[in-house]
Amino acid sequence: MKKLKVLKRERVNRALESIFDYPLTIVEAPMGYGKSTAVREFLALKGIPVIWASFLSEDDTARGFWERLANEIGKFDRAAESRLKSLGIPADTPQTAAIISILDEMDYKPNTTLVIDDFHLAKSMRVTALFRRFVMEMPDDFHIVILTRDTTNLDISELSAKGLCNVVSQNTLRFTESEIHDYCGLMGFAAGESEIRKIADYTGGWISLIYLIMLGMERGVPIGRNSAINELVEKVLYNAYDERIKRFLLRLSVMDSFTAEQAFFVTLDEKSEEILKKLRRENAFVTYDEAEGVYIIHNVLLDFLRGKLKDEEERAKLYSRLGEWHLARGEYRTAYGCLCRAGETERVLELLDNEETVTSDSAAFDGVLELFSSLPRELLLKYPLAYLQYIAIILTNGEPGAFRDGVTRLNELQEACERAEDPVPHGRDRVLAEAYLTRIFAVFNDAREIAACMKKARRLLCGDVSCLQKREAEFTLGSPHFLYICYREPGGLKELTELISSDFPIFAELADGCGAGCDYVARAEYALETGDWQTAELNAFKALYKAQAKEQVGLVVCANLVLIRLYLYQGKADEALELLRQLRQDVMRANNLYYNTGLELAEGYVYGCLARLDGIPPWLQNGDMSHARFFYLGLGFDCIVYGKALLLAKNYIKLEMLTDEFARRFAVFRNQLGFLHNQILRAAAKYPLYGMEAGCAALREALGMAREDRIILPFAEYAPAIIDMVRRIAHADSRDAYIKEILEACAQYTESLKRSAQSAVSLSIRELEILTLAAEGLKRDEIAGRLHVSAGTVQTHLHNIYLKLEVGGRTAAIKKAQTLKLM
Repeated sequence: MKKLKVLKRERVNRALESIFDYPLTIVEAPMGYGKSTAVREFLALKGIPVIWASFLSEDDTARGFWERLANEIGKFDRAAESRLKSLGIPADTPQTAAIISILDEMDYKPNTTLVIDDFHLAKSMRVTALFRRFVMEMPDDFHIVILTRDTTNLDISELSAKGLCNVVSQNTLRFTESEIHDYCGLMGFAAGESEIRKIADYTGGWISLIYLIMLGMERGVPIGRNSAINELVEKVLYNAYDERIKRFLLRLSVMDSFTAEQAFFVTLDEKSEEILKKLRRENAFVTYDEAEGVYIIHNVLLDFLRGKLKDEEERAKLYSRLGEWHLARGEYRTAYGCLCRAGETERVLELLDNEETVTSDSAAFDGVLELFSSLPRELLLKYPLAYLQYIAIILTNGEPGAFRDGVTRLNELQEACERAEDPVPHGRDRVLAEAYLTRIFAVFNDAREIAACMKKARRLLCGDVSCLQKREAEFTLGSPHFLYICYREPGGLKELTELISSDFPIFAELADGCGAGCDYVARAEYALETGDWQTAELNAFKALYKAQAKEQVGLVVCANLVLIRLYLYQGKADEALELLRQLRQDVMRANNLYYNTGLELAEGYVYGCLARLDGIPPWLQNGDMSHARFFYLGLGFDCIVYGKALLLAKNYIKLEMLTDEFARRFAVFRNQLGFLHNQILRAAAKYPLYGMEAGCAALREALGMAREDRIILPFAEYAPAIIDMVRRIAHADSRDAYIKEILEACAQYTESLKRSAQSAVSLSIRELEILTLAAEGLKRDEIAGRLHVSAGTVQTHLHNIYLKLEVGGRTAAIKKAQTLKLM
């Protein structure tokens, strides 16, 4: 069989020159049109650095794709590779910003191009939206090329309108008659002009079909419109091999990519490596990725093989062996997904039910929802720990129907366990204890119910610990304010704080430290909201020490937000912002989507208090919550930050209208602090729209909400917008000590904002030199050479520039410096 050769196509190369004119180029054509070959050959011809990563199949995992992408980037920058692998694939807005910052800081050459191949296999619309943001924010000398069979899931209308995107269609990639003629000559095929016209007419310029037809012609297969692509693949590729190789290829088709060792394990063919080398040597449709060390079957052949493998029993055995391969390597999620496809339901249940192999995310494998929802309750009750992991997933996935189903299933399991006459797997007390701890997800913002569940679980475990609740579990549900979650009753804030302080540490005892420090966080937050500044600071530091010792990042966010808000009140904005910068570094190292969202909520809140609209994350400025990762719809905390952004933008009409919608969000979980902030925002909107009396009337309602719990700080944090109304109310009620205290707090906050108003940003002469050279496109080493300093010194100066300008990377620093007219 003749090995496929590549024809140099000047016409196509001229069209691909546009890659360097746009941040994003999309090359769209069906399978087999030579998209990858054309782009690869063109970029090689240009001699520019290329980062190439592919989606392997619809079953490809995001983690696998990101690992491959990071490995490619590591060829240029090892530090960037390590940081990207630590963060993981960007699944939310905060993580995307961090990834952009890392890529921005990379030491790459101008016109470096990132190619994402087979993008149509990216199942998540979230992924396409994240690439859209990359295009909007990446440096001008960095280009992205997406190779895809279709653009159905790519919303590029905005990018096209802004001139940021170019599309190269299949018409450009089609082989013309003259190119087919040249290609025949290159491959050594003897074809006359009439035959070339027939090939062009029949194939429509589709290179894969052209290649197959040429191979067919050598074997006497005529050119005809009755010959389908699968028939050609079978006649020309598949039937060219003996029965052993055919069987080997069919067995390989359950994998998207594979090593020789993996191929042997799955196919059980002792000559696997020898056959793979033969296929690679003779067949253009089986390739070897040197960088990853894996074999890949071209989609044309792979689709044929998967259609050809009709023996369901054989397919199940293959997936079973593939599952065992991953299981032996501790890759539990992937293993369970394969075993699930093999139909080994009880094997999956047994593994999930094993106390020794339970991890925080092992149950979140592909197919888990379909598997468990299809199984009879009687079977699931035999594997209670596996069943509880599924119940926890549907209780927290944000779907109201799934939540109700989870509660029903949990009640059934608990009832069955309590009335069981025969021994219960893992022991009745163990299962009931784990059920009570799982029930916390169903009563997550009812502190009394949570405490009751914890106490019952502790009694049943008799000094033992949970095997399902792990230290790495998310205790604060991603909220940057812990008390906010459970504060549901007006007048009950102090009692709630005392209950959390006394009973919630039980969970840390049972879950290897998960929740450690929550008692001090609650005390710190209560003290802060009610104006006991010294107690707030003391308990916040205690919370930090306990939470950090057990790696409780969510509680670290909450404790830091207490300190940051306190320092803003005290006029120590520099200390507050330094804490916020350090917190961002700590959270991004944890690489957790919920922590990332909680961090950005905290950042948005803080910059809202500082009257810095530009500091509030864009998604919170415009109310687009689609890319944030929330538990339970975020409990409405995002509405508070969005409201602050609207207030700072002086969009009073929209703010007033949205306060009704915000109130409905807060009502879902009866978040009293949400109601309070919302009423203050309503007052702040009414004052400029309808005058002092209308504003004061709304503000009095807010004061009534907060009075019983003596809440003070939220009013002070809106001081610039409401202090005139507070003065009017205080003048009318001069004997009201509570209102007087709020007025004093507002005055203090106003003065603190004046003292800590953002000072004019200034860069040193050396910093300006470095940033100017960076703007000219020089790399770190080139800047160092120009200024006769080390590359490390340049990196230190760049880091200091980023801190001063409060940006995440080089491009953002250049843009901000230009905006501030520093350059």
